[in-house]
Amino acid sequence: MDYKDLVLKYGNGLMSKTQYESIAETLQPLCPCNLLVFGLGEDSNLWHNLNMEGNTVFLEDDEGWISKFKDYSFNVQHVQYHTYVKDFWPPDPTKINEESIKLDLPQTILDKKWDFIIVDAPLGHQPPRPFNGPGRVSSIYTASLLIKENGIVVIDDYKRPVEKTFSNFYFGTDNILKTVEGKVTIFKT
Repeated sequence: MDYKDLVLKYGNGLMSKTQYESIAETLQPLCPCNLLVFGLGEDSNLWHNLNMEGNTVFLEDDEGWISKFKDYSFNVQHVQYHTYVKDFWPPDPTKINEESIKLDLPQTILDKKWDFIIVDAPLGHQPPRPFNGPGRVSSIYTASLLIKENGIVVIDDYKRPVEKTFSNFYFGTDNILKTVEGKVTIFKT
């Protein structure tokens, strides 16, 4: 199935059709590949089906989301975050203790170099909304360690100051392939 058809069928999450199509258009030529997705959601079927013959792993901290997908054939790994988004406000990556934000992941995840990583979790609300959730600093940092050379990293909610600051720090503004509707940014490492 073409990526546009898959977006129509499975692009039911919090991104726009244009954002899903842009990510899918970038991902499809690499498939089958090693795809790592931070977060389960209404769009998980899209990533799973685009990379049907590849190795797709979802990392999720919310037990509720995990239970929603227990009947699917997805490879879901439970992950625990030990951060709070308010601790990274105002965002300044030069003041980070990277050992404290590194995720404790199974060796099977750590030993693999990932072709494509989507950072769409965990919850990371920040001003003007009230601070809520662990934030995505750990996901962004961990993605920077796991992505292979010339791999692709997608950051959702890039318009938020924490995501933008830490993504730019770990992946570099020179490596931005495109930003879609100010919300989703695609980096080539």
